[in-house]
Amino acid sequence: MTSATGSLFGWFLQLVVAYTVVDIDGVLESDLGQPFAAYLEQCMPQKSAQAILALTIIAGFFMGQGCMIAASRVTFAYARDDCFPLSKYWKQVNKHTHTPVNAVWLNVALGICLLLLILAGPLAVGSLFSIGAIGAFVAFTLPIFIRVFFVGDRFRPGPWNLGVFSVPCGVIASAFVALMVPILCLPSVTGADLTPDLMNWTCLVYGGPMVLITIWWMVSARKWFKGPKVNIEHLMLGRDGTVLDGEGKDRGSDYASSGETVSGKIAAEGLGPGQGR
Repeated sequence: MTSATGSLFGWFLQLVVAYTVVDIDGVLESDLGQPFAAYLEQCMPQKSAQAILALTIIAGFFMGQGCMIAASRVTFAYARDDCFPLSKYWKQVNKHTHTPVNAVWLNVALGICLLLLILAGPLAVGSLFSIGAIGAFVAFTLPIFIRVFFVGDRFRPGPWNLGVFSVPCGVIASAFVALMVPILCLPSVTGADLTPDLMNWTCLVYGGPMVLITIWWMVSARKWFKGPKVNIEHLMLGRDGTVLDGEGKDRGSDYASSGETVSGKIAAEGLGPGQGR
């Protein structure tokens, strides 16, 4: 519903902009440096435009906080599995807040360093922002691609799933991203007199680290990384509600006969916050 609502209202917003913009070239070439700000100044009083821009800045700030939370969660997850150097520090869970504070501060420091690129000019910071779309596309589509083309009938659907439409939708999603990734790497300007500031740096800024990570995996990581670490017995709910272990065997009767529940087993193992999978 979040995606559907955002798409619907975003479409209406585009319609409003398309039918109220006065001078498209003036918006794109404005000295303000922000096309949206130039558009607002064209179609409404200055104070109203400033008020909307203030709300936009506030919304952007909180959007950044949401991204920081997501980045910290991913950092903690990888560190918990010892995926990169100094993982023992980033996976520590604060005993007072029960949160991975070190992982949060790591992302804060990295975010501040990346923001300093704005001092180097629009070319540097633009190359950073350019990877946003392609990074999100690839991150969301990789699990779908693996589920459709590698897992097959071994996939265990959750309580909400697409049923028979799961694979067709996954194929369409994977094909769409396979088409969009090259498009997002193309420059928006063509011609013989291209300059660095007209270059689309997505292929280098995103592709470069991906190549290095792939080499690292082939040379080293594949030899020692065996997948996510599970520090409690791997228990899953089967499709009929029975408790299964990692080998797919029914363990429900074992727990029922002993009067032990999954939560009770976790408590008996003494696992604290942030320690269970």
